[in-house]
Amino acid sequence: MRKNFFKTIVLFICLTLIVPFISTVNVFAATNDAPQIIGESAITMDLDTGEIIYSKNADVKRSPASTTKLLTSLIFAENKSKSDLIPYTDTSASLTETTLSGYLSGGAKPGDTMTADDVMKAVMIFSANDASIMMAESVAGSVDAFAAMMNEKAKELGAVNSNFINPNGLEVNNTTHNVTTAYDLALIGKAAYQNDWIRETMELPSTSVSINDAKIIIDTRNKNLGKDGNVGGKTGTETMAGHCFVGYYTRDGRNLITVVLGSEYGAEGINVFNDTKSIADYSYNAEKVPFKTAGTEIGTTELEYKLFRFFGPTKTITAPVVLDSDIMYYDNDYNSANAKIELSNTDLDAWKVASNNTVDLTFSIAGYNETVQGSVQLSTGQLLKANFPIYAAAVLAIIIAIVLIVVIVKLISKSNRRNRRSRYYR
Repeated sequence: MRKNFFKTIVLFICLTLIVPFISTVNVFAATNDAPQIIGESAITMDLDTGEIIYSKNADVKRSPASTTKLLTSLIFAENKSKSDLIPYTDTSASLTETTLSGYLSGGAKPGDTMTADDVMKAVMIFSANDASIMMAESVAGSVDAFAAMMNEKAKELGAVNSNFINPNGLEVNNTTHNVTTAYDLALIGKAAYQNDWIRETMELPSTSVSINDAKIIIDTRNKNLGKDGNVGGKTGTETMAGHCFVGYYTRDGRNLITVVLGSEYGAEGINVFNDTKSIADYSYNAEKVPFKTAGTEIGTTELEYKLFRFFGPTKTITAPVVLDSDIMYYDNDYNSANAKIELSNTDLDAWKVASNNTVDLTFSIAGYNETVQGSVQLSTGQLLKANFPIYAAAVLAIIIAIVLIVVIVKLISKSNRRNRRSRYYR
């Protein structure tokens, strides 16, 4: 009876000590799980390295709503100066949805002007649709011509799955609207953030702009600004697009861009911002895991060589390529679908590889590239074995040639001795 009581006490003490540790481990594991967000598509990219840390349907084409204006503002910034005067036109003055003109009694009139800097503020902080049309027409002369510039710039940035028909992201109907992906928008957003004018503008929580002499106070639509390392962003909301947000974060010297598309607006309009905070927090805590480990065969390579090393017919041999060290990456659906390992130099000579089989490999995921070490599994013995009949025949031919030369030399020598003796006896 005493023994059972003693065992019970010991078991209770052990459980008391162990259970909190198990709970801590479970909580730690849970905090490192990829977040479940409302947004239909999302991505987190390291602004400095280009690495994709978090991804959800990042290659799915969607309407981007007013996040389009990142590209619009980038092209505008590359073609205008802050002090330039930008006029209202018939097209920009006629807009009524989310406009600066709506803050003026009677609205803005064609010919009214704003400085380019105020136009930038109106677009990046307030998301004014009329100001984005002013950007487009002042740069390209028309919305259609500017849309062509947008598509050209998008392709230049690597955003090859995007198509833009207007500078503000307004949707005409279910099928007629701008199209991009979370990944493409991250590339566009990265380029926009590298522009000082745009970056400094989106950092402002509020400011004022003027149309002619009328001053208008505008506040940012970015509800994450100044929180948890958020230093800027661009919002967007439309019927097909849902609630969208491109955010920029700086923590502990690391700079990230986040993209969330297709979130729900919600009663307070904060779902997309909650989604953004979730993926930003996760991304700052995420750790890389092995994509491929050392010793893994990652493919084969065809190597050319001269049969007799420096001369003879050219031949090829297939050899396996293995990793010399682990390749680490962020495990997510985008990386898993797009990661590649390739031989950096495909113009290799088999004889040289056989004597030094270390090679450079390129590990790449979209715009991110890393050089890793690998080995080509090829030896001189394998080359000799692959051509043994030819080498054996060559050796035999050499031996025969040497024997013939020796025989001929002996015959000549013998003949010379006979000739000398013949002359002596005369």
